[in-house]
Amino acid sequence: MTWWCSARGLPWDGQWQAYPGVWVFVILVAALFWFLRPRSSDGAWWRRVSILAGLVLLWITLDWPIGPLGAGYLVSVHSAQFLMLAMVVPPLLLIGVDRGRVAAVLQERHRLQRFVEAATRPLFAIVTFAVTMVLTHLPRVVDALMASQLGAFALDVAWFGAGLLFWWPVIVHVPERAHFPPLMQMLYLFFGTQPHLYIAMWLLGADFPAYATYELAPRVSALTAITDQQIAGAVMLGFGATYILGAITVLFFRWSASHRAEGVEV
Repeated sequence: MTWWCSARGLPWDGQWQAYPGVWVFVILVAALFWFLRPRSSDGAWWRRVSILAGLVLLWITLDWPIGPLGAGYLVSVHSAQFLMLAMVVPPLLLIGVDRGRVAAVLQERHRLQRFVEAATRPLFAIVTFAVTMVLTHLPRVVDALMASQLGAFALDVAWFGAGLLFWWPVIVHVPERAHFPPLMQMLYLFFGTQPHLYIAMWLLGADFPAYATYELAPRVSALTAITDQQIAGAVMLGFGATYILGAITVLFFRWSASHRAEGVEV
């Protein structure tokens, strides 16, 4: 049974295929974040909408047709999956959680609390995110992982997990870190996403296809392998940079508004 999307090496026929592993994974993620949602309906509707949007995007990103196209046919789709799994879906899910609920759960489970405190330290999270980005875009790693369902699953989960760790200190703030104010959060987002920009420029400027998986894959369209790769780099560079700049801008205006409310001149 094909339970996760991986490179098959077969011509793309466009026929729908079931990926039950994707469904189970999305259901488990949904159960976790629905458990952490705000219990009160007063002013919490937008948090539920954020969780729902994140889950829908997670499902679309991993399931047919995006999943198989990104796993073994188009590196441009593969790069779009990275952006969704590491940069878009995690913050949407984390925005929806109830911080008080998270703090209460951690207080009841001391081992889990110690793990979350260590794993979401900004320095650890930013290094983990950067290393994950670089390693999972190395040609040898991509070609090796995409050849099997387990490998493709590991890569997708690595992107998603690293994204959750990376965005947690900026969004959830549990535990509170006095040494990590908004200005530090802006620098954190800027420097933490630099590796993906260099990866994007490498894909955009390469003279030859970097990944054998996508170079040798049956063509889905008239796009050549190198053109597909250049589109991948452009998507990562254009969308990724704009998205992070938008997040930093939001943090800046929130920081500025809080200072004005306190009567502090910025």
